[in-house]
Amino acid sequence: MKQDDFLFYSATKIAELIRRGELTSEQVTSALIQRIHTYDQKVNAVVNKDLEKLINDAKRADRELNKGIVRGPLHGVPITIKESYAIKGMKTTIGYTPFKEYTTEYDATVVRRLKEAGALIIGKTNVPPLLMDLQTDNEIYGRTNNPWDLNRTPGGSSGGGAAAVAACFSYLDIGSDIGGSLRIPAHYCGVYSLKPTEHSVSAFGHFPMPKKSKPPEYRSSRHLACYGPLARSIDDLILAYSTITGSDLNDMKVPPLNNHKIEKLNLSNFKIAWMDQLEEVPADREVIDYIHRYVEKLKSLGIQTVKIEQFPVSTNKVWQTWGKMIDAELNSGKPSLIRGIEHFFTRNLQKKYPTSSKLIPLTFKNYMRTLTQREDLISSFEAFMQSYEMFILPVSVTAAFPHIKKDKLIGYQPIYKNPVYVDDKPMNYWQATGAYTNLFNVLANPVVTIPIGLNKDNMPVGVQCVGKRWDDFKLLHTVNQIVNELNMDVPKVPF
Repeated sequence: MKQDDFLFYSATKIAELIRRGELTSEQVTSALIQRIHTYDQKVNAVVNKDLEKLINDAKRADRELNKGIVRGPLHGVPITIKESYAIKGMKTTIGYTPFKEYTTEYDATVVRRLKEAGALIIGKTNVPPLLMDLQTDNEIYGRTNNPWDLNRTPGGSSGGGAAAVAACFSYLDIGSDIGGSLRIPAHYCGVYSLKPTEHSVSAFGHFPMPKKSKPPEYRSSRHLACYGPLARSIDDLILAYSTITGSDLNDMKVPPLNNHKIEKLNLSNFKIAWMDQLEEVPADREVIDYIHRYVEKLKSLGIQTVKIEQFPVSTNKVWQTWGKMIDAELNSGKPSLIRGIEHFFTRNLQKKYPTSSKLIPLTFKNYMRTLTQREDLISSFEAFMQSYEMFILPVSVTAAFPHIKKDKLIGYQPIYKNPVYVDDKPMNYWQATGAYTNLFNVLANPVVTIPIGLNKDNMPVGVQCVGKRWDDFKLLHTVNQIVNELNMDVPKVPF
């Protein structure tokens, strides 16, 4: 191999080369650190790191390997973690100025499991404040830029992780997703991601609160959020998900899961549903064209494809449910008077954009009604999915767009008056970015995002591949086989 070509390899391949002795962990880690030093000043993806410790960890991994000790399938592989996860001895600010000095003294469950699998932690990747944006910028670490075009956003809230993986600063990153925060950055940066079935990965250690903060009386954020990997191959998604998934005594919502080996599938027996856009939120012409091209490739494998003209359940109800659940669970601590005032001044916005819906009044009965509506929507969508192996549709209405500056913050909520332009037509920022993704936080399905091409501006375009709930491994293996049979490579950034 050419010098440092291995920086562009998958985590799975690097792990294999290290185990076989064709590369050392120190060699890989040193080259990766050099790449970060050379390029990350412009991208600003890996914002919290201890590179001296990283080199020492790599040397230790090599010594262990020389003694025949292999910690696990990621032995000696350097990876990054989203800044919102607790890592022992590292700051966990969540991009929020009041937490800028907060250091966690324990590992989140996913971090502990990755370390036990032999992974080395390079550091943490950038996020927006309290993860509440689909761009990545904060007052502590600054703005993260898309490695394909520094003038464009990498998305958010896992924007730093997607940028780091795309720019080959990291072989793997673990992010989170409550409305598209894994899938949108993967789409914008040209990498793969998995938003797993809700509750299949432990939330313990994600979004930790400083000890000096008043401890909450109850855990409010119980739904919608999912935790999963960003990577440069589906094999890496499978490896990472196998490592981090499954029951955890610190998060009783997570059931035990088994990674059943999936044999090679007969794709000619498959039937896949697809949409090129939602009528309520039209995508741009290039995104639509790439969906059509991808469908034609699926047909070439003998897969039966069925175009769906209308989303299988009411998108309006799904979006309203997402807005009400977010409001109820994240804003339950606000005084009723403040909530009432906010509702009064945003009632027209809520009618126009249902994801802005608020649960007013926040009563037990109203919350139960919202959860019941969610369950009904899930049941209806699962009934639709029984006829298909997969459902594909866009990730977002455009490829990555130029950075848009927020107009102001209300609490931790960014306000954007400037639109996103879709084929030269203005569209509300939140609709343009997250309308296609937050559907599946409500419906709770696993979603694999894959890159399917580059548009005329040389920016990546991705697609959401949606599976049945709890069929995460089958979805991953299905997409992996399709990607391999179509020889679809991850596009390489231009540096």
